[in-house]
Amino acid sequence: MNHHSIGRASLAGLALGLSALCVAGTASAQGQMRDLEATGGDTLIGDAISFVGNNLYLRFGAGYLDYYGTSSELKVQDAQGLAAQAFGPGESSLDGTGTSLNDKLFPSGTLGLYIPWTNHHLATEVTISAPIKLDFQVDGAAATSSLAPDALGGNGAGNAIDPGVPTLNRNIGQLKTFPPNISFVYRPFVHTRIQPYIGVGAMYLYTYDTDINEPLLNSQNEPTLYLSKPWACTGKLGVDINITEKFFVGAEAQYLGCAEVKAKLNDISIRADNVSGAFGPVDVGTVSSTNSFEAVLYQLSMGVRF
Repeated sequence: MNHHSIGRASLAGLALGLSALCVAGTASAQGQMRDLEATGGDTLIGDAISFVGNNLYLRFGAGYLDYYGTSSELKVQDAQGLAAQAFGPGESSLDGTGTSLNDKLFPSGTLGLYIPWTNHHLATEVTISAPIKLDFQVDGAAATSSLAPDALGGNGAGNAIDPGVPTLNRNIGQLKTFPPNISFVYRPFVHTRIQPYIGVGAMYLYTYDTDINEPLLNSQNEPTLYLSKPWACTGKLGVDINITEKFFVGAEAQYLGCAEVKAKLNDISIRADNVSGAFGPVDVGTVSSTNSFEAVLYQLSMGVRF
């Protein structure tokens, strides 16, 4: 069974388990809404509370992030000593290399509000989740062979030195993300049991707590990982199926893209087994890449309308 099949099976299990939260919270939320309406009376605040209470809906479920973005080749800058002999002076690109992110299954929720005077055809939604931990990865030749198989290679085969730099592990670090996702949704059919919808919006690619945990990269010091935080555009297709007047189940596929994420590993200094004993650490400097962020976010959920 491949990882996509496992993801879909786990997705369904999580959606069923999390549906209990939806059922348990309905009575309490409705009681609170009634109390607030009673205290608000005919005031503006009371009218606003009444509108929200009559037009709010929630979804609880699970999401699966299928990442397929592309990356530029790794670029090395500020290499010193033997590293400059291996990679060249100034800035150099490493052929056939790149960076990526892993796929991920996680719990998620959506808060929706029907827009006034649209008869429930239009709504705005905010989708959030608990902080998601992702693996930061190297791709291609960076994960299959040494990035520095020889030093002084440009001066003739007779002068080449094997510095003894091992191959990197594919997962070189971790990061946490908490990306708020805001969208506008259109439902062409609002009085049917099956209600398809389309939506467009934006997602802020917020990341934090980045960490490099690859043994080779941490062999001499602790390099830092910087990731830019751009906005991404989103587009989604989904369907809600009513179980009762208030409860429904849903499925959704959402495209995430239109964003470039710049990644930079700073202050890289490594131990090369064959030369570091005589010459000390190999100062690689800075390694960077630019990633074209593209992914599909699949979601299964159960929901309630208030």
